[in-house]
Amino acid sequence: MKFGGAERVVCALLWNLRHEFDIHLALYSKEIDFDLPPDITILDLKQSINEGFTTAFFKMPYLAYKLNRYCKTNDIKISVGFLNRPCYINALMRTLYGFKGRIILSERTHQSTMLGGNSFFYRSVSKRMVKFAYKRADLIIANAHAIKFDLQHHFGVKKPITVIHNPVDIVAIEKAAQSSPEIKYADGFFHFIAVGGFRKEKNFSLLLDAFALLKHLPVKLVIVGGGELEQPLLNQINHLQMQDKVVLTGISANPYQYIDRADCMVMSSYVEGFPNVLLEGLACGKPVVSTDCKSGPREILAPSSDPQTQVNDGFECAQYGILTEVTNPKNLAAGMIKMYEDNPLRTQYAQLAKKRAEDFGINKTCQSYALAFKGKPHSAG
Repeated sequence: MKFGGAERVVCALLWNLRHEFDIHLALYSKEIDFDLPPDITILDLKQSINEGFTTAFFKMPYLAYKLNRYCKTNDIKISVGFLNRPCYINALMRTLYGFKGRIILSERTHQSTMLGGNSFFYRSVSKRMVKFAYKRADLIIANAHAIKFDLQHHFGVKKPITVIHNPVDIVAIEKAAQSSPEIKYADGFFHFIAVGGFRKEKNFSLLLDAFALLKHLPVKLVIVGGGELEQPLLNQINHLQMQDKVVLTGISANPYQYIDRADCMVMSSYVEGFPNVLLEGLACGKPVVSTDCKSGPREILAPSSDPQTQVNDGFECAQYGILTEVTNPKNLAAGMIKMYEDNPLRTQYAQLAKKRAEDFGINKTCQSYALAFKGKPHSAG
């Protein structure tokens, strides 16, 4: 339960469904950044989240045994898996140990894109594992329509898939945004803000390259986050001579205090599932610029369009924000400049932001999960 999109959704489900279900939380590793309900029982599988692929692969049958034994001891009737390894462990629990309850697997990312940048061996094994796991599920929950399409058409998944978009707790975000950030926003500057872990798929390197094309303007970039790629990003900032233009706040349990005081949110990912950060930016009333990556940004910002389409060149002024070509710093910069220069468009997006965020309200989403857990799946969004 480190800071992350899937973990944030799990935390919301724990708080909102704990009176409707007797919930137990099984963690691959008991590392918890979120404020969890005190009455939730936790099973710690005591594994390292930094294990290599081979080590993690061969440990899964044993972890499936531990999980199955725990489910039997506690008379658990439903097991829900979030993220890859927990989904594989759930599938093995049924295959190897005959778990009789319902297995629900939740896909959180666009697998075809995520696997694309890895070795042939890794892609081949992972694709077989995805197919293996989902054949053994009673229900699959995808958090985006593009993910559902990907599983059906590129992984041959035949089992039922229901789409439930990620939730956003607007009331909690508005309250948290009232706190005062530790950094001061410079007067006379337009502030872009980006939030996320410093991981390959978030592509902050692209964002820095794009922002370098704007550094002649009175703009600043605030990045809330941290992680394994922090030093390379610091090196890139120094190389681009943007030390006075880019502010790294570090990881924050309350990024909303920074988002609320910025002028525009920007996301540069090359792959997502259904990005919470865009929902949180909208909940803070911010205009947003995002790469049109698979998947999620298009479903959030251009809901009337085909979720399989993408911007191939330049940028698109969509209904609720600007979408730009993936992995192209010049086009991301062009979208950011458009938002900076076009005050009427920026104002329009800001006025629509919270209204769009309300479409993903936490109560609606959690009830869709509750129906899915009860065997009455209903797509939300």
